[in-house]
Order: sequence, then structure tokens, then C-alpha cells
Amino acid sequence: MERAKVMTGLCIACANKAGGRRRATHGLNNSNSRLHVTWANMKRRCLKPRGTEVHKYAGVNLCDEWMRFEPFMEWSLANGYTDQLTLDRVDSSKGYEPSNCRYVDYNVQAANRRITDKNTSGHVGVYRQAGKWVAKVQWKRKQINLGRYDDINDAVKARNDYLIARDLPHTRA
Repeated sequence: MERAKVMTGLCIACANKAGGRRRATHGLNNSNSRLHVTWANMKRRCLKPRGTEVHKYAGVNLCDEWMRFEPFMEWSLANGYTDQLTLDRVDSSKGYEPSNCRYVDYNVQAANRRITDKNTSGHVGVYRQAGKWVAKVQWKRKQINLGRYDDINDAVKARNDYLIARDLPHTRA
């Protein structure tokens, strides 16, 4: 039974009913609900990550409450879930739990990223190129270049000033 839950990403009721093809106790499954798919993917990424997820989700936990679909569904519906929004961790270095999650549009989701190991500056949107520090912001699928600077602090300040002036929901570092 536990293996079926982890392997399929389905809750017990769904895993018990032909891989979730028939309606589950709560009426939702991976075949008929985006919310259930969101929950199943979140659970799989935390419990059984694959490929590049192994590195990205190392140390990211799923709270005990959300191991079952029903509590996750209740929280989601009470906290602004719609099919047009995505589940986002406010602090992307922490796990999935009610106090660290929210529903946001794709632009906010894309802006709320961790600093990757490829980042050598230690700041989101700031990198070194041809002997200068470059500051940039990405918003609504457009990259906005904010200039090239001799000093990293000037590049960080330029980026943060741009974000603050436009009230953009980026991670400020």
C-alpha cells in the first residue's frame, strides 16, 4: 500500500482504485483535478525526486499534515487556489508547509528562485561578464538589463532599486 502511494503519487483512496482512474473518496484524482496533480507532484518531488530534482529538492521536506490529500486540498481552497495559479514556497530553501506556501501566478513563481551553484556572485540577477558585474531582472518572460558595473555592490543596488521602484516580487539579495 505505501509503495503504491509513493510510486503513483496518489493518495490511499486513489491508489486503491485502479491507479486513480475511478473517482476517489474526495472526488479528485490525477485524471480529473489539477489540484490533485499539484499535490502528487509536490509529494513526489519531496519523497522520490528524479533527475535534476534530486539536487534541487535535497533537504526540502513535506509537512506531515500534507502527506494526505484532503488537508492539502482544504488549505489550498482556503488560501486562494485557482487553476491559473501555481503553488510557491515563500522561502524556496524551506519545505512545503502551510506557513511557507502560497498560490501565485507564473511570473511570481519564476521570480522566486534560489541562488544556484552556477551563481558566482551570491546575488540573484547579478553575474560577472568580461570583467564587469552585470545586473538584470527577468519579468514576464523579458530580460531587463540594468547595466554593467565595476563594483558588485553597485550592481546589487541597481537591481534592488529597480525591484523596489516597480514593486516587483523578486527575491532580493
